[in-house]
Amino acid sequence: MGPTDLLLGAMALVVGLLLAWRSGPVARVALFGSAMVMSALLFLPGEQITGLLGKDGVGALHQFAARTPLDVSEWTHFVIFVWLGLLVWLCRADLRGWKAWGLVVGLAVAAELTQGLAPAREPRVDDVLLNLAGGMAGLLVGVGITVVSSALCGGRGSR
Repeated sequence: MGPTDLLLGAMALVVGLLLAWRSGPVARVALFGSAMVMSALLFLPGEQITGLLGKDGVGALHQFAARTPLDVSEWTHFVIFVWLGLLVWLCRADLRGWKAWGLVVGLAVAAELTQGLAPAREPRVDDVLLNLAGGMAGLLVGVGITVVSSALCGGRGSR
């Protein structure tokens, strides 16, 4: 493990801790764990991810992606940022509004820039756009859930 790997690991830990900070115990685990999984998917070389998922798992992902306009890598960027946006909105009420949108934009760009430090990875503008689209979609789903929850609960407990 070289200095670049240590730097990427430290950055992932810091982001995970900052996301989990000021949240409840379940949200803390979800946010921190998600940050670690997202970092692994963004920074580990493809061969290591294949080793973790197995050839059958990777094959299933490629079969799914073959029926869509996106490839597996593009789906990964989109889906992990949908999840991040959703979790930020639902688990961090203190970050709702412009703070959540700004955080997702910052993480979408930062994730891609730091990917340039990872071995066998390179930053790409189209991946930033996928990160942004996924993050915004996740935030919008979170907004929808809070609006529906508020309507069902008579305006109580959604914020």
